[in-house]
Amino acid sequence: MYADADHRARSLHWERDVEAWLQRAGEAVREPLGITFELESARAWDRRGPDGPLEPVLETLEAVDAGEDVDLVVGLVAAPASFSGAQHELGFARVLGRHCILRGLSGELPVVARQRLEVAVLLHEWAHTLGAMHVRDGRGWMAPKYDAGQRGFDARTLGLLSVGLRHLPAARVELEAQKAWARELRGVVEALKGPAWAGPERDFLLEWTERVRASSGVLGPEGTPRSLTPHERQRLAEVIALEKAGRPEVAAEALEPLAVRHPQDERVQLLACYLAVHLTPGADATRERCEQAIARFPREPSLRMNVALLHLHAGRFDEARDSLVTARANLEARTDVEPAQWAGLAGLFLRAHCVTWAEQTAARAPALAASASVLEQAARLRRQVALPSGPGVDPAREAVLVRAVSDVEALLHAGSPAPARERITSLAKAFPEHPSVTLLQCELHLFQGRLGSARTACERVLALQEDAVQAHLLLGVLATNTRAHARARKHLERVIALEPSRTEAWHLLAREYRGTRQLKTLQVRYREQFARDLP
Repeated sequence: MYADADHRARSLHWERDVEAWLQRAGEAVREPLGITFELESARAWDRRGPDGPLEPVLETLEAVDAGEDVDLVVGLVAAPASFSGAQHELGFARVLGRHCILRGLSGELPVVARQRLEVAVLLHEWAHTLGAMHVRDGRGWMAPKYDAGQRGFDARTLGLLSVGLRHLPAARVELEAQKAWARELRGVVEALKGPAWAGPERDFLLEWTERVRASSGVLGPEGTPRSLTPHERQRLAEVIALEKAGRPEVAAEALEPLAVRHPQDERVQLLACYLAVHLTPGADATRERCEQAIARFPREPSLRMNVALLHLHAGRFDEARDSLVTARANLEARTDVEPAQWAGLAGLFLRAHCVTWAEQTAARAPALAASASVLEQAARLRRQVALPSGPGVDPAREAVLVRAVSDVEALLHAGSPAPARERITSLAKAFPEHPSVTLLQCELHLFQGRLGSARTACERVLALQEDAVQAHLLLGVLATNTRAHARARKHLERVIALEPSRTEAWHLLAREYRGTRQLKTLQVRYREQFARDLP
C-alpha cells in the first residue's frame, strides 16, 4: 500500500486504517474463494496531484514499484471532490495487471457505509487484475456503478477469479504457466454470453488469450512482452559492468534469471547469447539459445556474428560465412552503425578465410586500429597462400581455396603425399591456373624430390604474384640445396622483406652468408628485429 501526500494529510492513522480495510476485504471473500489479504508494507508515496483521471496516476505507481514480489500494489490518493458512485472515479486497475489506484472516501459518509464502499471498491479493482470484467446487471461488485445493496461477486465472476488464483503468480512470469492460464481463461470467457458480459473487456480478454497462445514470451496486461522492471534494469546494468570488468562467468550467472523471464527483451537476449558464446561455445545449449534469439530478432547483426563464432569454433566455415553475409546485410540496412561493428565483422570474415570480404568490410571503418589490423593480416594471408587481390576468385569461394591450401600443406607435413596429390588434382579442376594451386604443386614436387618441377611451379607462381612469400621461401630452399647461392640469397632476402617474422629464412640466409661480411650485417638486423642474437 502506497499513500500519497494528500491521502496521508487527510487520514492521520492511515497505516492502521489500511490493515483494517484489508481484513474486512478478506472476510468478504474468504468463504467463496478461500483467500485472505495480508499487508506486506504500508509506504509513504512522494506524490501530490489534482483530482483527475486515475490512469496517469496508475502509470506513476507502476514506475515506482513493479510489484514483482507481491500479488498487488495499491496506491491511495485523496477522496474525490464529489461522489457519484461510478467505479472508475473511485478506483482504477488494468485488467490482468498488478496495480490499482483507490481514492480515499469522504469522512462525511457514515462509518458502516464508508467501510462497505471501501471493501467493494478494493475488491472490484483487485478482481480486474485477475481477469474479471464489468457485469452490467448492477447486482454485484463488478457492476460499473456502486450501489449500497451490492453484496459479493456473481457466480460466473467467481469462476473467472478462481481461474486466475489457480495460475497466479507464476502465470505472470513463466510462459507455460501463462499459457495454461490463458487456455482456461478463454474457455470461461467464451461461455459468458448475453448483454451483461458484452463489451470491449470481453473482446480484450479473448484477444489477450490468443496472443498468449501464439507468443514465445510472457506477455504483460496490455498483451505486449513484459518489460524490465526498474529493479531488473538495475540488475542488467550490473551484469554489463561485470562483463566489462572481466568477470563473464559471474555476469552470465547473474543474467540467467532475466534471460529466462524476458525471452522477448532484445538487449537481454543479445547479452545472454554473447556471454554464452564466449564461455561455452561448444555447448548445444549455447547454439540453441543464440538461434532462438535470431528467430525473435532476425535483423540484429550481432546475433548473426555470435552464431558465426560458434560455427568457427566448431569448424563449420561455410555456415559461419553464411551467418556473416547475413550480418553484413543487416548492418547495411541500418543508418546508425558504429564503426566498431564493421571492424568486428571484418575480423570474423577473416577468421572464416573470406579475405576479400574482410578487406571490403574493414574499409568501412578505416580510422580504427582493428580495421588496420584486419587489412594487415589479410595482406599477409594473401602473400602466404598466393591469393591475388583484385579480379580473380569469386569472394564466396575464397574461403574454400584458402582452407584447402592449409589442409594440403598439413598433409604434406604429416608425410601423406597421396591424399595431398588427390586434393591438388581436385583443386586444379575447380581453380584452373590459380597461383594458390600452383604453389601446392610446387610443394608436392619438392616433397617428392622432383626439384626441377618444383622450381618451375614456384617460378610460375611468382610470375602471377610476385609477393607470394611461400614461393620465395621454397625457391630459396631449392637454391640453397643446389648451391645456387646468389639465387638463394635473392629469394631469402625477399622473404625477410615481405615477412620479417619468418625465422627459417633468417637461418637459411645465415648459412648462405657464412664466411662473408654480410653475416655480421645480418646478425645486426636479426637483433634489431627479434631483440636476441641470431643462433
